[in-house]
Amino acid sequence: MTHVHAFLAVDTLLQDLTKCKEPFGGKDILLGGDFRQVLTVILRGSRTLTVASSLKKHAFWLKFHKLYLTKNMRALESERDFGAWLLDIGEKKSGSTIQLPLQCYPSIKDPIHQLYSDIDFSSETPQELKGRALPTVNNERSMEINNKVL
Repeated sequence: MTHVHAFLAVDTLLQDLTKCKEPFGGKDILLGGDFRQVLTVILRGSRTLTVASSLKKHAFWLKFHKLYLTKNMRALESERDFGAWLLDIGEKKSGSTIQLPLQCYPSIKDPIHQLYSDIDFSSETPQELKGRALPTVNNERSMEINNKVL
């Protein structure tokens, strides 16, 4: 999401250009999105600073006329329950701890076997392997996985 200062700058610019003191110089501005999904990114910013940089938390937000969508047109009929569950999470109706459905958990398989089971290492080149990576949290774990693969 765009930082609130950017919206304020556009507001000031349009007021100056149109010589009209209404918000955005009297021009209609259409914003779309879900504030639960797109927070402003503040480099090394605290949660408080990140939330404060949101347009929705600024007094300027009160000047907007808001329309809310009530029907999820993108979710398939078979996914309606899942969409409702995600919405409950976004609206904090599910409590502080959530239980993910079993389908959200990967099957318990060896990740090395899943990624490399179809490879003959005697004939593969580094270029052919570069698209298959197991991200790790540190170099020690990376070396451990590399040694198992080789």
